[in-house]
Amino acid sequence: MANHGDYSPEAHAAAEAKVRAAGIFADHAEVIVAALPGVPDGHVLVAIVDEEHAFTGTHHVANDEIVARVPELEAAGWAMVFTTGSDVADVRRRADEMATLARRRAEMITRIRTRRD
Repeated sequence: MANHGDYSPEAHAAAEAKVRAAGIFADHAEVIVAALPGVPDGHVLVAIVDEEHAFTGTHHVANDEIVARVPELEAAGWAMVFTTGSDVADVRRRADEMATLARRRAEMITRIRTRRD
């Protein structure tokens, strides 16, 4: 994973890939929200997009296991965590925020690399 000081071509590609992943989450907002009623008390819903940019589904994760389980589920892809009560607009808004931040990161890397060249 890229850190804040990484302005490499790989970091730029990772930011662009995250923008694309955010779009996949937004495209599956209805599926994500449809899975929320089945989430047991004390759990959250974790939606996954894999490294190939495929939506691979959702998982129930206990609140006290989030720190360990989310990175495991995410693997080389991306995860978003949702709580009951989220609606389609919430999912799309959060996906848009994810894309906006990643796009800004890619743009910043481009600016910094341009100045260094």
